[in-house]
Amino acid sequence: MDAEREARIGEVAARARPVWAEHHDGGVLQQFLKGTGCDGVDAVLVTRQVVGCSLGEAQEMFLTAPCRAAELASHNAFMESLERSRDDEA
Repeated sequence: MDAEREARIGEVAARARPVWAEHHDGGVLQQFLKGTGCDGVDAVLVTRQVVGCSLGEAQEMFLTAPCRAAELASHNAFMESLERSRDDEA
């Protein structure tokens, strides 16, 4: 990860920590991140830093937040496509 992106993630994490400290709610945290324009992998990385959890837990928190329904649908469609292509090869 380049220094600029790392700094941006650190900055957003610093702003998100009070949100997490007040609510301890993944949905609220994701809504805050989405409101700041922090999406995708960056949101997962910020979540990991703020919550102090594993990458898998951060990804789950990201994908299961109600405000991230579009991202979850996209993820599921991609995974289904991968499964279909694997089945076609068999």
